[in-house]
Amino acid sequence: MARDAGLPRVDNELDTKCCKIVTIQQVDSSAFSTWIGQMEDCEMPSPTPSRMGVKLPCQNEAHMSSVRISMVREQLRRVIDEDSYAPHYVPIGPYHRSRSSPWIEKTKKRSAGFLQSLSEEHTEGGLTGVMEKLEPLARELYTSGGGLGDMTPEQSSSMLLHDACYLLLFFVDYMSGNRAPPAPADDDEHPVSRNTLVRDAVFLRENQIPFFLLQGIHERVTGGTTSVLDYIAMPIQELLQQQLFISRKPRPPPPTCSHLLHLVHAYFRPTLQPTKSAAMCGTVVTGRWRRAAEYSRYANVRLMRRDFQDGVESSVLDVQLEGGTLWIPRLRVDSNTWTILRNLMALEEQAHRRPVTAYCLFMSQLACTAEDVQLLRRAGIVDHFLGNDEQVSKGLAGLCNGVVIDIDDLDRNYLKPMWHQLENRFYSRAERFIGGFRHGQSWEITAAFLMALIVIACQAMQTFYAVARGGH
Repeated sequence: MARDAGLPRVDNELDTKCCKIVTIQQVDSSAFSTWIGQMEDCEMPSPTPSRMGVKLPCQNEAHMSSVRISMVREQLRRVIDEDSYAPHYVPIGPYHRSRSSPWIEKTKKRSAGFLQSLSEEHTEGGLTGVMEKLEPLARELYTSGGGLGDMTPEQSSSMLLHDACYLLLFFVDYMSGNRAPPAPADDDEHPVSRNTLVRDAVFLRENQIPFFLLQGIHERVTGGTTSVLDYIAMPIQELLQQQLFISRKPRPPPPTCSHLLHLVHAYFRPTLQPTKSAAMCGTVVTGRWRRAAEYSRYANVRLMRRDFQDGVESSVLDVQLEGGTLWIPRLRVDSNTWTILRNLMALEEQAHRRPVTAYCLFMSQLACTAEDVQLLRRAGIVDHFLGNDEQVSKGLAGLCNGVVIDIDDLDRNYLKPMWHQLENRFYSRAERFIGGFRHGQSWEITAAFLMALIVIACQAMQTFYAVARGGH
């Protein structure tokens, strides 16, 4: 049997309801209907998984209902910097293959050669023929123009094989005897930080390959005894823990996942259940969130940081209102934060539940000015590494531009009950009086309060003297 296209030969030395438009962008109704239909369709293409012996991740899970890998909507691209969705150095899959470089292609080729040598220890022929069964399935999942449609099966097999081997060696420590994964040659120039490589390989919706490709190759390399998801889930968890997106409590990997960004999304879920309040049963339509400064001054809300507790499963989405205290987990903002959140929101357009989108909408309206960011930063809620608070506020304010979500649907917007509770506090005269007095921002309230005290004191003194004179 001939080798798969692109598989390097290894010698002794490796060649090493009506949805609300919550932002400015309008969406064409017919296109939106088509888009919704695609989101809720989770039928797998033929051939069936049983014919190839690889379990495909398409159970209609609560957090994702499609395994298709498509380009981000054009409406999002028009209002948000396209750089948020494109790789800088490592193209994975077909959509951005033109961005590749000789260095990364050489690295991918070395990765494929190394795994070929390991797989030959368990399977005759190693990786030879593995893509014959996987490539047709993968071809069905790239639904946008610029996918695999303009590539021959040999070309796409070579590209996907190299990409999958690169990702496997990026996350899985394959060791065999004295052999180690290939190191770059001395003449390679690769001044790229690992953070940038992780950004490209993990967090971009358009830069993904189906997970069953990784599993199929992993089975050839290991003899088919383990799940590659078990190896990759832990590094992904540790990555999210370092970035303060989730707590440090270990979590089991999800039953299935479609690709690496889907795996990331599985850990972005609120662990606190929303509580339905009487306010939600009324006729008030859910609206925009108010600014942090407004909640603090006029609704008498204390903004407090929610710290992750040891041994407790939590995520950055665990926002909760308890009495007059709004508990918000710390959000660390750096150069990659907007990219991660935007791609997760773009991925959620293929899902029914959209917790990341609801959270981003909340933060983008809560902290849309430098004053709000300063307030949240002093409370320990926002921890940023940008130049100033103004840059953070601009990034948050534009985070959800072009995003569409039905904010009145509790299944999609898990923070809906909290919006109504905060709105009730905002219109409460008692809370507004206490909040304004606590901040000392309203001189009218302060003056009126002092005048009332003076009047009461004068009346008390007048009554006292009147009683004293009457006694004599």
